[in-house]
Amino acid sequence: MLDLKAYLFTLPAVAQPNKPHDLSPPFGWRALVSVWKALYFTPGPYRPDAAKTDQWNRGAYLVRALGHCGECHTPRDALGGKKQDMELAGTDSGPEGGIIPNITPDGETGIGRWSDTDILNVLESGLLPHADYVGGQMGEVVDEVTSKLTDADRRAIIVYLKTLKPIRHQVRRKKTAPSAY
Repeated sequence: MLDLKAYLFTLPAVAQPNKPHDLSPPFGWRALVSVWKALYFTPGPYRPDAAKTDQWNRGAYLVRALGHCGECHTPRDALGGKKQDMELAGTDSGPEGGIIPNITPDGETGIGRWSDTDILNVLESGLLPHADYVGGQMGEVVDEVTSKLTDADRRAIIVYLKTLKPIRHQVRRKKTAPSAY
């Protein structure tokens, strides 16, 4: 992180006004942010679990803090807060309306049947076990982030993901009304 900060500080400053928020009411009302934070935000640094291994804690830190995988892979409630009991179980309401898969170790709806090599391939190159590739924003995550991690960091992510509670949650496209045409 310090290397990233040092690099950013070498870039020239840019004079550009901030873009206005494009959230519809009530989500754009700043006064409600404190209410939302009280419901969903826990301040403070990441705390390792002393009962777990260093590798597990590294994986948890990469997934939960630096990688913030739950931001896309966790369903949200009506107020936009993550459903903590469904952490990483996937959603049909991902960014830009996309389907985001379940990455818990559930054998039917998640990655429970994937081998360590299967998960490693996804993190390194985006190659899925069924010979397709991740796309969209996850493709960008692989290209720009997970492919650049060390092998030890990718293996730590695998260790962490495989120890999560399996959550059975089939993510499918939302049914839409039939077209009138």
